[in-house]
Amino acid sequence: MSTLLFIAIIIGGLIVVALIGSGLFWFLIQIGVIVKKAVEPPAQDYGSYSLDQGRDVDERER
Repeated sequence: MSTLLFIAIIIGGLIVVALIGSGLFWFLIQIGVIVKKAVEPPAQDYGSYSLDQGRDVDERER
């Protein structure tokens, strides 16, 4: 009986270690994606905008 319990504990421990390992793996991948996006240069918008443009749109809709 003790041998069966010992084997069950070992199998349970291996499952826990595998789950922790896979969680750590996915965490590191997500951190890598975040860091990769963070080092990209920001998007440049060279358009010219003014507050009057919003009023023009409202006037056209009436």
